[in-house]
Parts: sequence; C-alpha cells; structure tokens
Amino acid sequence: MSNVVELRLPDRLENEADITNIVLLTDLLVVMLAQPDADTAIDGMHRVMQIISDHAHALRDRLNGSSQ
Repeated sequence: MSNVVELRLPDRLENEADITNIVLLTDLLVVMLAQPDADTAIDGMHRVMQIISDHAHALRDRLNGSSQ
C-alpha cells in the first residue's frame, strides 16, 4: 500500500476558466470604480460582484469536493 496521495482535478479546465473569469471581472470592477462617475454605476458594480461571487463559490466547492 502506497503512502502517495494522487490529486486529481478532472474539471481542471473548468477551474481554470473560473479563475480567469474571476480575474477578468475583478479587473473590470477596478476600472468601474476608478471612473469619475462611479456613483452612477453602482447597480452595475453590484451585478459584477455577484457574478464574481458566484464563480468564486463554484470554484471553491469544486476544489473542496476534489480534495475529499
């Protein structure tokens, strides 16, 4: 019996896509917050943050599921 634990990420491409989406959406949010009319874009910022949150939670759930 081996003491080596094999880590498998069968959905690795999906994880990488979520990470890329989180980074891109965060960059978009940074740009939106830097605008002089940021106060008028609050609804858009909340929407972007919800999408980022959804991607981050899905990624965390998949990674936690693959480590169990």
